[in-house]
Amino acid sequence: MNETLRLYYDNSYLTEFTAQVIAVAERDGQPALALDRSAFYPEGGGQPADRGWLHDVAAARRWEVRDVQSDNGVVWHLLAASDELPALGATLTGQIDWQRRFDHMQQHCGQHILTAAFIATCNAPTVSFHLSERSVTIDLAVDELSEAQVRAAESWANAAVWQNLPVHARFVTPTEIASIPLRKPPAVSGAVRVVSIGDIDYSACGGTHPARSGEVGAIAVLGWSRQRGMIRVEFACGGRVVAALRERDLAARTAAAMLSVGWAELPAAVARLQEAQQALQRELAQTQRDLDALRAAQWYAQAPLINGRRIVTATLPTASVDRLRAIANVIAELPGGIAIVTGGAERVQVVVACHPDANADARAILAAGMAVLGGRGGGNARMAQGGGGQPALLDAAIAAMAAQAA
Repeated sequence: MNETLRLYYDNSYLTEFTAQVIAVAERDGQPALALDRSAFYPEGGGQPADRGWLHDVAAARRWEVRDVQSDNGVVWHLLAASDELPALGATLTGQIDWQRRFDHMQQHCGQHILTAAFIATCNAPTVSFHLSERSVTIDLAVDELSEAQVRAAESWANAAVWQNLPVHARFVTPTEIASIPLRKPPAVSGAVRVVSIGDIDYSACGGTHPARSGEVGAIAVLGWSRQRGMIRVEFACGGRVVAALRERDLAARTAAAMLSVGWAELPAAVARLQEAQQALQRELAQTQRDLDALRAAQWYAQAPLINGRRIVTATLPTASVDRLRAIANVIAELPGGIAIVTGGAERVQVVVACHPDANADARAILAAGMAVLGGRGGGNARMAQGGGGQPALLDAAIAAMAAQAA
């Protein structure tokens, strides 16, 4: 099968074309057509596929193109489910979803410019690029990135956009490549398609781009974080900058209205809220400790005195281990007190604590319970802690520990 002639190589603005069907097949569970020529961009190089439609004007039929993939030089157009497909040799008219295509042109060209900006301002090369429906990212081969470095690169990139530099795409021979200052060596041999943006960037690239950098509109860095030893930068170009501004503006205005402040006062208002919340959390934690101590003393007082010991068993399903230990300590500080306290929302936790005059070993008591649960633990004669095993056996484990304590 002959390779598909890719019309977008010469003209990224071409949105309608005619072509002949050279193959009909099923790919990834979807009906698919191969054409002798196509303006549809197939997924690759970090850029998603075009979408659009194929029309059979003579038969008055239309098929939605949901995905486009390349296989050994043949461009396959994956269609929505259909009862009838065109025959081999049929002439179809292709129509590109221009809004999606132009968005991808803005984002991809903007990526080239931002990549050049990070190299020029802080020597941070790009090692990968990803473009999705909502997010555009590049991964930089650096360990860290400061706010100042990011904003310097962003300013550099926008200056390049607003210079309205010419963007050229052309195929060059291996001999010619040697004279072109490519950002990185091409991944293929033979003729290579080179995209140049003024004299700021030269890259081997098969993607779609506008004719001038000014059509990118603007570039905004939205955030960055450390990912697998590199720095991932999220950004937006062109129409996505406007969409991001609207989204963030709405969030800021909504939050400001809820706090009855202007949007510029939001940081200070949020800081005040955080401070108040932290104070409340400290107060709540202290109240919880006081309440736990009071309840532990009450449980101790209600426990019968047997052989000079008061054995207290309690289960607090949502309590943390630290809270269980605090409660057990209160009981074990009272004469003859032995605490068997259990809890844990996802994993059984057991804390055993004994007053010295109780003449009991917390480790032995815990071991009796772990033998029933099938869990593990350890500690000393005064306090032991364990967990795990089968939660359904907790009541039986508590009974075994209480018997061991008695």
